[in-house]
Amino acid sequence: MSSITPFIPDRFRNAAQHYLTGRPAYSPALIRRVAQLTGLDGTQRLLDLGCGPGQISLAFASWVAMAVAIDPEPAMLEVASQLGAGIAPNVEYRQGSSYDLDASLGPIHLAVIGRAFHWMDRADTLARLDTLIAERGAVALFNTAHLDDPLRPWAAQYRTLLDQYANLDPARKQRQSADWESHADVLARSAFSALERISVIEYRRVSAEQLKARPLSMSSLSRERLGDQLDTLLERIDALIAEHATDGWLIERIESSATIATRARA
Repeated sequence: MSSITPFIPDRFRNAAQHYLTGRPAYSPALIRRVAQLTGLDGTQRLLDLGCGPGQISLAFASWVAMAVAIDPEPAMLEVASQLGAGIAPNVEYRQGSSYDLDASLGPIHLAVIGRAFHWMDRADTLARLDTLIAERGAVALFNTAHLDDPLRPWAAQYRTLLDQYANLDPARKQRQSADWESHADVLARSAFSALERISVIEYRRVSAEQLKARPLSMSSLSRERLGDQLDTLLERIDALIAEHATDGWLIERIESSATIATRARA
């Protein structure tokens, strides 16, 4: 049975200022491929649900007539609106959550969700989206992953270090339990049961500043949850960077992925 993470509206209040710096960007090649596969032609509407600082709606702005970006956290929406100011006048930012989806948002051709689906009541969200998304529209779940690289062992060490502290978070433990359904399984039981997954793998330079901002962008590693342990974590990150970086820079292998879900056709 699908588990539901308790809704906490201000979970990312203090993470917002670190998100754009700390989290890897989605590959532009992936954005372009999703736009092509879902048939975006500049005339449709897009919904960016759980938009955070608005990277995805901004990336798709030139592919749609209008986008609505929704997030429950005002601090995230402030970052998003600043990011899109003067660049994407066709993106509207609204405070809200998946529980606020209603007919006023439709019709939507593409609903995008980046690194946020696990925070939602996934079955309820997909049922609501089914009433908003056009017949040949789609849902696209975006994610990034830090891939191990045998030539760069620091990447696995860094991930293990973050996990050591983050895995104590009850919400994270819930997602790692045997009772937690994968996104693919939840989608397969929904109206959007035809699934296609695509990904782009890239080598990217990453700075010491970005690697220290990454844990600060995660609710599981917030000061509120870790207290003084956060300082210890940041000190250990400093030591890891000092051991492996060249002039404060490292190379990491990032996979940007999208799961595109459409309605099954006869």
